[in-house]
Amino acid sequence: MSKRFVFLLIILINSFVLGATEAKVYFINIKDGDTVKNPIFIQFGLSGKGVAPAGVDKENTGHHHLLIDVKAIDFYMPIPSSKNHLHFGGGQTETSIELTPGEHELQLVLGDLYHVPHSPSITSKKIKILVR
Repeated sequence: MSKRFVFLLIILINSFVLGATEAKVYFINIKDGDTVKNPIFIQFGLSGKGVAPAGVDKENTGHHHLLIDVKAIDFYMPIPSSKNHLHFGGGQTETSIELTPGEHELQLVLGDLYHVPHSPSITSKKIKILVR
C-alpha cells in the first residue's frame, strides 16, 4: 500500500471513531427564542450514548437533567436537586413543566449514575424561551 492510501485510511478511521463517540444532548421540540405557554412540553434528544436510570451502572449511558435559569454548575459534583435543577433519573426523555410568565433559560446536562455530569461534559446549548 502507498503511504498516501494508509494516511487517508487512518484519517477515515479516526473520523468514524471520533464521530461515533461524540455524544450530544439537545431539545427536540423547542428552540432558542420560542414563545410557549403552560404547561410546557419538552422532549430531550440524545445521540452517541444511551439512556439509563440513575443508579444503573451501564457503560456509555446517562440520564437527563433540565437546568432552568441556572448560570453555572460544578461539573465535578452531583447536580443538585431543586426547582431549577430537575432530575430525570428514571430515564425519562420528556416532561411537562410550568414556568412563571417571562423569559427563561433552559439547558440539558447528561449525568452519570450518581448525577455527576460526564467528563467531558455533555450539555446542550442554553436556549431562551418566553413564557406567555
